[in-house]
Amino acid sequence: MTGKTHAAFGILLGTAYALNTPHDIGTSAVIIGTTGVFSILPDICHSGSKVGKEFKLLSRLINFFFGHRTITHSLLFMAVIAVVMTLLNIELTYIICALIGISSHIVLDMMTPRGVALFFPIDMKVTMPVTFKTGGVLDMSLATTFSVLTAYLIYTEMFHRTLDWIHL
Repeated sequence: MTGKTHAAFGILLGTAYALNTPHDIGTSAVIIGTTGVFSILPDICHSGSKVGKEFKLLSRLINFFFGHRTITHSLLFMAVIAVVMTLLNIELTYIICALIGISSHIVLDMMTPRGVALFFPIDMKVTMPVTFKTGGVLDMSLATTFSVLTAYLIYTEMFHRTLDWIHL
């Protein structure tokens, strides 16, 4: 998947999570942003990705030692992120956002022919029963669909809040 598709799916899931938990608008924005950022984080192992370009040295080191779609696309990576965030006393809400974002990335990459090393360090690629090419028409269509769904969620929430505010 492309970075746009990963980000759009992460933002969609972050929006859904924020709208279904009791938070103020500022916290909701941080939830959506956190989920979006963590939805592209696993591609740090690819130096051509958005996050890989920002952290070139780290990206190259991860790729050199582990390769692409291995450790950063695994349950082990999710556990390490959760433990590190817990040790840093990050609120549980944001740890959940990070795990939602990483999970969204992994699920989408499982829909590509290359799959992911979900159970790293076990050398076994996991894919979905139906796969499609990264950057193809379906990939771009998913990014658009996720963005439209996010807009719809925000619109309906604003609509319902407005109706509540004017007491209809």
